[in-house]
Amino acid sequence: MRLSAETLKAGIDPEQYYKAMGVETKGKPNGNGWIMALCPLHGDKDPSLSINLKHGGFECFGCGAKGDLIRFHSLLNHLQFTDAFNDLARRFL
Repeated sequence: MRLSAETLKAGIDPEQYYKAMGVETKGKPNGNGWIMALCPLHGDKDPSLSINLKHGGFECFGCGAKGDLIRFHSLLNHLQFTDAFNDLARRFL
């Protein structure tokens, strides 16, 4: 059986993932699971990264990056999609 992106993302706890990647959150999540954090993609000094602790999505209001957990991992580690996918599967499943 082949692992799909949806199955991979469903198997990773977003809060655990972002913490493991060193993302420093600020405050408490809102009712929809969004919380602000310092963006490691552009050396944030003030929180501009919004991450969702329920589904893992992200959007940075500083550098404009956005997407899902796989996209974040790809950008953070300078990996192509396939390499990011495989790295996440190896590390978190």
